[in-house]
Amino acid sequence: MANLEWFPINPLLDEKGAFYSLANEKEAKDALKPVALTAGDNPFSQSEVIQRSISTNMAAELGILTSNTSGSYNSFCFSYEAMLFTDKIVSTPIAGKIYGTRWGAGLRVVLNVSDLKGEAQLKFGAIAASAELGLAKVEYRINTIGFNDPAILKLFPDPGEFNFATYSKIIEASAAVKKYMAENIDKLQAQPFQVYMSSEYKNNDFDKARAVIYAANQLKNRNSLFKAITSAQGKYDVGLIRGFYQMMGILDERYEPSRNDKRKAEQFLSS
Repeated sequence: MANLEWFPINPLLDEKGAFYSLANEKEAKDALKPVALTAGDNPFSQSEVIQRSISTNMAAELGILTSNTSGSYNSFCFSYEAMLFTDKIVSTPIAGKIYGTRWGAGLRVVLNVSDLKGEAQLKFGAIAASAELGLAKVEYRINTIGFNDPAILKLFPDPGEFNFATYSKIIEASAAVKKYMAENIDKLQAQPFQVYMSSEYKNNDFDKARAVIYAANQLKNRNSLFKAITSAQGKYDVGLIRGFYQMMGILDERYEPSRNDKRKAEQFLSS
């Protein structure tokens, strides 16, 4: 079985019961439908806050990001989901792509992060702090999945600038959502909000971007290529780190970057 991961997806289905956002997937063998719930399934048996970062291109294809911002080395999409859910997994993937579907209800917050200065911090609070300090531009979108209660919707912050105050209001609202769901299980309608697919599904550009941002920051700090590779501790692609240094004219692993090298890295990160 392929290396599989859960990815957030727009739960909207078309008239055939297939994911609307995946309707144009050319490599699929058939309609990309969720793994169905069966009689006796409890769609709200688990409770968890799920955080996930993916490339902006992939987020757009999965229907959770509507911004026209194109993917770049210093941009990504982040999803924060406070959900009640259950997992349905199969050994033979639907249309050769979908190995599982996560059904449930709850709160989804999607952040479109761009112009990130510094290494990517892939947690909700860290992104809020970066926005507050002017180290990233952040657009946000809030959705409830599986229920629609006006009183709950009023708790969310109004559209506007995403900063630490916005983050705090969302965290407070998520607590109210959890309480509401626990007390109103009968009002929830399970929706297919995540899919279990190969980790290689159009998300490679995000992993590449993280490696390049890491390398640029290492050079900005005037760290040698050797130190950049050893400090990565296997978290980033060594070939991409080495390639970035080579692009900047540095081939010797022990060479100590100059102030001019630092300036070039800063220009790259701000471009």
